[in-house]
Amino acid sequence: MLPLAIVSVFTGLFSNMQAYAYDTTATVSASYTYFMDQTNQVNDGVISYDDTPKNRWTAYESPNASDWVQTDFGSAVTRSSADLYLFDDGGGVKVPSNYKVQYWNGTAWADAASQTKSPAAPTGNQLNKVTFTAVSASKFRIVFTHQSGAKSGVSEISYGSDTSTDPPPTTPPGGTELQGTTSASYTFSSDSAAQANDGIISYNDSPRNRWTSYQSPNTTDWLQTDLSAASTVTQAQIYLFDDGGGVKSPASYNVQYWNGTAWVNAANQSKSPAAPAGNQVNTVTFTPVSTSKLRVVFTPQAGSSSGVTEINYFGTSDGTGTPGNYPEYQLSVVSPSYGASINGDITIKFYAPGMKNVWARSWHQPDTANPNTNGYDSWFARVTPDANGYGEVTFHANQFPHGPITVVLSSWDSEEGNSNFSHSDNCYLQLYNEGGVTWKQGIPSAPAQASGMSVLFQDDFAGPLSATRTGAGATYATAKPDAPNGTEFGDAIFADNSGANNPFAILGSQYLRIRASKAPAGTVDPMGWNRTYTGGLLSSVRTDGTGVAATYGYFEARILMPAGKGTWPAFWLMSQNSISQGVPSTAELDTVEAYGQDPSGACQAKHWWAGSPEMHETHCSSSNFTFGDNASTWHIYGTKITPTDTIYYIDNVEVWRHATFEQAKTPMYFMLNLALGGGWPIDLSRYNNQVDMFVDYVRVFQ
Repeated sequence: MLPLAIVSVFTGLFSNMQAYAYDTTATVSASYTYFMDQTNQVNDGVISYDDTPKNRWTAYESPNASDWVQTDFGSAVTRSSADLYLFDDGGGVKVPSNYKVQYWNGTAWADAASQTKSPAAPTGNQLNKVTFTAVSASKFRIVFTHQSGAKSGVSEISYGSDTSTDPPPTTPPGGTELQGTTSASYTFSSDSAAQANDGIISYNDSPRNRWTSYQSPNTTDWLQTDLSAASTVTQAQIYLFDDGGGVKSPASYNVQYWNGTAWVNAANQSKSPAAPAGNQVNTVTFTPVSTSKLRVVFTPQAGSSSGVTEINYFGTSDGTGTPGNYPEYQLSVVSPSYGASINGDITIKFYAPGMKNVWARSWHQPDTANPNTNGYDSWFARVTPDANGYGEVTFHANQFPHGPITVVLSSWDSEEGNSNFSHSDNCYLQLYNEGGVTWKQGIPSAPAQASGMSVLFQDDFAGPLSATRTGAGATYATAKPDAPNGTEFGDAIFADNSGANNPFAILGSQYLRIRASKAPAGTVDPMGWNRTYTGGLLSSVRTDGTGVAATYGYFEARILMPAGKGTWPAFWLMSQNSISQGVPSTAELDTVEAYGQDPSGACQAKHWWAGSPEMHETHCSSSNFTFGDNASTWHIYGTKITPTDTIYYIDNVEVWRHATFEQAKTPMYFMLNLALGGGWPIDLSRYNNQVDMFVDYVRVFQ
């Protein structure tokens, strides 16, 4: 399954950039490259530690103990340093145990002499700089020795003739990067103040990611960061943007902090480099200050404006924020607990520091005032949080549908009726309504797209779950069945239903729940990938190749997805003969892939992994839903395979189709899973590290 870029989060650090810093005209090759990555992205000038844009080389799944990435300049060049932006996703890709620079001496690869590294040990998701005795060669390479149980990765490699003795920017000792939100005195219409605090560093137009004051009428402009909690701040790292035209590095800049009543200059500011320098990091250290707001005031050069692609502040949280240190401009539910069973009237308690308006809503069955058969989004309560951000709403659960249900709490930092807000947030509170109104329960009649077919398999989860790791003696396998003991993917262990971390439950003899959660301390990853979450997968085919599969069939499931950064639920199909007959060219049809950081979206995809040629195509849209989104309410997802076309449906409405390729004309089986990650960053902290995927039924026609 291919992860799809929806959210932008990456935290690259740039070094002192000279003109040669990016080797974009050189040719790059590698000993091994994971099929979802690209070797040529290590010298394209874009640094990314995440998926928007996804831009990296990794040796993930490499059979080698070490791998190399080579840069071929085509003719001899003199180099004495290398900048490596090491990638580490904390799972299957981690910083190498060590690395070294080599050069081609005309007959063999030789280690560069006197290699000095900063930081001394490989450090992930930041610049690692190595200097060495200058050498003339046409080819250089980095040899990575992988950590046990992981492989290495890098977003960018550049070689230079470096004479600087300054170390690369790193997190100050004893400090951490502080989170916050940004605003500005003026922003050019094509730019965004928020992009100065999104983790993306780009001095290019693709991706264009920056704030500038271009065309500002002001003599100075400021860019402000409101921290999520009061903190002691010691350093700022400012990535100045300079296009050499209307936007140039400023004549000067000044870091200020809010002392509670006024803006004050940070004391003893020490800047490196001393003069503002464009298209690189400018580091400012100062006397520690305790504050919740900082800003940088830019004085532009005559005839130009100022710009930055990122500003980071470093220090430590004072622990003096809102009660419980709930993040500012985020709504956090205090009670009931996520995933709780409820009945009758319940009080939802929350904190939303900085927010002035909160609405609670949940999907409601049709009634006289709203007769649509699909129900409607009921905005049932509004509240203004108090000075600490605390608020309560009452949810009359008995008036809403029985079973798994989501209450969405939407918040803004402007008052009711004022659309001029700077911050907004949605929190998806998943609950199980033990009471409520019976609505859309049980398997419905066959839809039009199954006309002329018969039911081959159906499960409405009315009894105990029949599943084992391999599927032996059961209806389902709990692992992807293309190996004798099953295989896995993603950043959550697919736990077995017989173990201590069972992710499956049948609720009310009506619904399947698949839970992803933080693994208990001491949990051993069976794949050796050091994953720290568990999730779940059900396959209709066992590891011996037997089970439910249909040729030219229609596959359908009714699902309520989770929200949450890094959640990756899916209902998808693969070719049975890749297991039962050992056919290598596996077909995959993704009926739906969802990404919890954007519940409005849904994706469908086709893959022919070893086709000739290999085939991949993904279709994603936030307009596929005629009502609700994938986490606010239930939806029916289906795929119909015919000899000519493969057609995808959401709520019985066609959303995409493509020509049926050859191996998809063979028996296909289905999988239902709640995975995490797959290249995405995972942060389920707002949901107490627990999210659920619910399935009402699954069925197959043929």
